[in-house]
Parts: sequence; C-alpha cells; structure tokens
Amino acid sequence: MQVHVDLDGAPVLVGTAHFHHRGGTTSTNFEYASTWLGDDRSFAIDPELGLYSGSQYSEGLFGALADCAPDRWGRNLISRRHRAEHSGASPAPTLSDADYLLDVSDLTRQGALRFRYDGDSEFVAADHEVPKLVELPKLMSFAAEVAKDDDDSYKAVKALLDAGTGSLGGARPKATVRGDDDELSIAKFPHHSDDWNVCLWEKTALDIAAEASVPTPATQLVNVGPGHALVLARFDRHGTTRVPYMSAMTLVSGRDGDDHDYEAIVDQFEESGTDVASQLEDLFRRVTLSVAVHNTDDHLRNTGFLRAADGWRLSPVFDVNPNPDVGGARQTTISGAERLDDEADGLMVFAGRCRLKTDGARRVIGEVLDATARWRDVAAGHGAPQPELNRFAESFEAPRKRLSALLTVPIAAGGEPAVTSTDGRRRRPPGSPEGGQFA
Repeated sequence: MQVHVDLDGAPVLVGTAHFHHRGGTTSTNFEYASTWLGDDRSFAIDPELGLYSGSQYSEGLFGALADCAPDRWGRNLISRRHRAEHSGASPAPTLSDADYLLDVSDLTRQGALRFRYDGDSEFVAADHEVPKLVELPKLMSFAAEVAKDDDDSYKAVKALLDAGTGSLGGARPKATVRGDDDELSIAKFPHHSDDWNVCLWEKTALDIAAEASVPTPATQLVNVGPGHALVLARFDRHGTTRVPYMSAMTLVSGRDGDDHDYEAIVDQFEESGTDVASQLEDLFRRVTLSVAVHNTDDHLRNTGFLRAADGWRLSPVFDVNPNPDVGGARQTTISGAERLDDEADGLMVFAGRCRLKTDGARRVIGEVLDATARWRDVAAGHGAPQPELNRFAESFEAPRKRLSALLTVPIAAGGEPAVTSTDGRRRRPPGSPEGGQFA
C-alpha cells in the first residue's frame, strides 16, 4: 500500500506500508521511499518512524496511520455496514485495523496522509459527496438512528458513510458537512442518553477558550428541531489544501488505555516541535483552561499538532467538554494530579516543565480566570436553562477558587518543582524519591 502526503496541495509519495493479519491482530511494516528521504521537505511522519531507509515494524498500526483511521463512531458505522452486507455469511468476515483505515473517505480523512494500491491511479475510498449544512436535520436524524442501534438503521449508516462520516473519531454522533463557505466541517449531534445539552456546553467551553487566547476552530451552535448541533470548521484543511496532523498520542508513542501525563507531551515536543518556548506556554494555557472548565475527558487523542514549514505546532483546541461531576478524574494527569483537589497543585509543577517563571504562569492563569468569569452569561446566551446552570456551577466555581489561589502561592519556575501547595503544605512532585527535600 502506497502512502502519500499532501504537500503544497499535491500528493507526494512518502513510502510503502505492508499490513499483516494474524489471530485478529494487525501488524505493520513501513519503508520510506528513497525520493522522500531525498526531498528537502521530508519529515518523519511518526516519531517511531525514523527518517532512514529500510523496513520498520510496529505491532498494530503506526500512530501516524492510526491518527487518520476512524475512532469509535466511524468504526461503528463501518462495522454496522459490514455486518449488514454480510448478513448471509456465518459469521461475517472480521474487519482488521487496516480494513477500517482503508475504508475511510479519502476526501474527509483526517490530516494529509492518503493511500493508494500499487498500480492504481486513484486513492482508496475517493468517491464521496459531502452534504451541505442545510441537510443537518436529515443527518441528525440518521445519526440518532445509528446511536440507538436500531435494527433498521442500515439506510442511515450507508447515508452517513456515503457522506464521508466514517473518518470521524470519538463516540458521539456526528457527520461531515460543508459549511456556507463550502469548507469541510464536523457537525456534532445530541445522543439519546444525554441528560444535559452536551453540544451547548462544548460551545460554551470553546467560546471561553477563545476569550482566554487559546486558538479555537470556527464554531456555530445550530438549532435543529428541539436540540442543537455544534458545527466546527476542520482545522486540518485550508480550502482544498490538506494539513498534516498528529495526535499527542502519536507524539508520545502511546497506546489507547494506557496512563498518560501532560509532562510526556512536553518531553517529546521539546525534541520534535518548533517555537518550543511559545508552544509550551500555549500548552500550559490549554491545560489551565481544561482545569478551569473541568474538562476531564482530556485523553491524548484530544490534543493535536499540525505540521508547519518549520515543524510541528499545536492545533486549535477541540473536544473541550465541561464535566458536571466535580469528583470525576481526568484522563491525562497534570504532573501526577488527576482530580479537582490536587490538579491546581499539579499545575504549579507543570508550569515549570513548560519553562514558565512565576510571573508568566500567573499571567496565563489570570487570563484564563478572566475568561471563565462570565461562564454563566456565555452558557445562558446559548440557551442553557437554569437547572443546567445550577448543575454546572460547582464544576466552574470550585476550579476558579483553586486557580485563584495560585496567583499568590509559589509556582514552579524554570523547570524547578514547586514545594508549596495551595493549602500551604509542602508537595512532592510526581517521580521524586521518597524522603529528602520533598518528604
């Protein structure tokens, strides 16, 4: 399988991938093309794929390939269609990770990688038509059918896949659409099991992020029937030009289900990123925002990077969802901290890992606090009812109280760990040995 990357609006051969299937698992051999290795624009598409000749091996898909493969929602659509089309077979052939990867629409595939069989002139899965924004009601209805796992939902599954929706990740119902400017966008829909307006609160969080100077995609909250759809512009496209994308999961060579900490992003970005000091401040700002809005579903596939001419940079923020459960643990720890009662202290340590001195860290925290001060007004402006405002109150106000305390207590600076927490006690940073300075 040839692997290409779009550069400057044109596909360039990067290398060849060979997929092997045994016992329900997939492994991959990848080899860079000699032309790519000799190209002045070349870069490693994955930290685990060094820029050298010869075959390189991975159990499963390399992270760069997994990033442009479907996640739960897209895999569900593809597997549902597969079962329906093989309803006469007993059992239906098992789909491999490579099958899911190659079933994704070339038009809507995340990032800039594209795939073509040797000898073919067309890229795989190239024939899709993306619907316009005006078709949101129909798409929402189709997505609701699929989310309910209706037996008669094959028509809905096929319609969503024909529209290129199989490329989308996450678990929530969604579809690919073209906005009023004909640009590719993602439309997120309600789920029948929701007991609050998830789309509205994500829009609220993204508006707060923009106010806090965190880069965000263009968004709009659209009334569709009795609910809302959240439409987000694709940031891996500039018109018809594709932009290479890499998740933080791939950056740190992680695997889904493993434990991860934001410090791992810092460690790897310092080796492969560009404009490192500025980007690490941006990362600290995002993590501070995540604390401030109690966004706990912050796994490493919810942080991404875009390839610029001089290297990798953070993408606009996405999938920022306030959690009304104040006791919820976050997916990615902050210098070892995972819950409300210790994440502000973890943020103190993380500031130093991001090369921020005390004044710089306090400035960022203060700007995020200023942006979250009007959370009620922002949510109410989008139509949040009073019961939901009351439900989310502690998830916003409790972090604000703890973050405000950081404006007066010592903060880690220049990579040195902080030794004082928000309650005045000495704190041992994660990874420090027992005893000694931090006992």
